[in-house]
Amino acid sequence: MKLLPILMLSLFGYSSFLQAQVDYQEEIQPIFDQNCTSCHGGTSGVTLSNYSAVMNSVGSQYGTNIVVPESPDSSPLVDKIEPNPDFGTRMPQGGALSDEEIQLIRTWIAEGASEIPVSAEQYSNIPKGFEMIGNYPNPFNPTTTVAFITPQQSNFSLKVYNSTGVLVKEISGISSIPRTKVDVVADNMPSGIYFYRVKIELSTNSFYLKTQKMALTK
Repeated sequence: MKLLPILMLSLFGYSSFLQAQVDYQEEIQPIFDQNCTSCHGGTSGVTLSNYSAVMNSVGSQYGTNIVVPESPDSSPLVDKIEPNPDFGTRMPQGGALSDEEIQLIRTWIAEGASEIPVSAEQYSNIPKGFEMIGNYPNPFNPTTTVAFITPQQSNFSLKVYNSTGVLVKEISGISSIPRTKVDVVADNMPSGIYFYRVKIELSTNSFYLKTQKMALTK
């Protein structure tokens, strides 16, 4: 699927990126209400009248849900609102969304397509002893090592996103005690700012460690 031309995020605002700051009800649903629900507001087919309908709508031509959380470029919804979609004509029919509206939808999906934004306070509820250390070296070329602390063995997934919220690399494994080190090799990635976060999965709980940024220079 196509990528929106890069709209670089402010480096000074990175701390809120990928922490589910986009509010679906306040920022995403109004876009659908103003531009899409006149055609897609029913009870069958692609329906964009509310969060549940959006998340359960399947694009018949694509054969998958129109929203794939954490993956804007795999989401038929994004493909249809960007130029030259894989199937049919660009939506909405009344006129294209603005670049800002498209980027907001992309960011919402990249954050996980949540209905309720995750506040920064929720990141303070990480269980005691779990901690993101960071990556070294930073800047790097082409390999950097991400380190984090886990007081007990747990499953983890490390996801790396580019500056537009596109997932570019994912590494999963089992943590070491007390410190886990994960090498990120960026041979095929262009220079730029990237963001990464680690999801910890315990038997009774799952949570994200603090999102960090890193710079690849070639």
